[in-house]
Amino acid sequence: MKWLQRFLLLVGGTAGLILVVSVMYFLLFIFGNVDFSQSYRNIKNYEGITFTNTYKHKAYKRTFWGLQEVAYQGVSVDRSEIDQSSSAYELVRQKAGEHARITCCTPSPDGNYVLYAEAISISNGASTDDDHIYYRVLNLQDGSVTTIYDGAYKCFWVTWQ
Repeated sequence: MKWLQRFLLLVGGTAGLILVVSVMYFLLFIFGNVDFSQSYRNIKNYEGITFTNTYKHKAYKRTFWGLQEVAYQGVSVDRSEIDQSSSAYELVRQKAGEHARITCCTPSPDGNYVLYAEAISISNGASTDDDHIYYRVLNLQDGSVTTIYDGAYKCFWVTWQ
């Protein structure tokens, strides 16, 4: 009978731990900028990419843990519209498809990559405008696309210096 009590305590403790860890991860996902993928490290000069939240006046850089806050320098570009006539935008449009919703697009300083954000609606026709945003880099040498960060409701203006 003691073995049964120990077993139930072990199972209950494990389930409780799993629940706590799951809730913590969910809260970090919603309220933080956590992302453990490491594929962005294959991109040259990824350190020059800045994610800017102009509404909160905060800026972030990509790190192992996700996005880490850095000094906010402001945004010196007019972000109201994307230059749809640029060659970078045309390359992204060809790769992502005509129906993709590209929210920002900028070439890398060396001209070998194009950084862009693609918004995909998760509201499924509801009256809200909920989007999952994918921040991707198009490699112009081989045509590969690498997602460097993504998240629901994670709207940033991205620049590459």
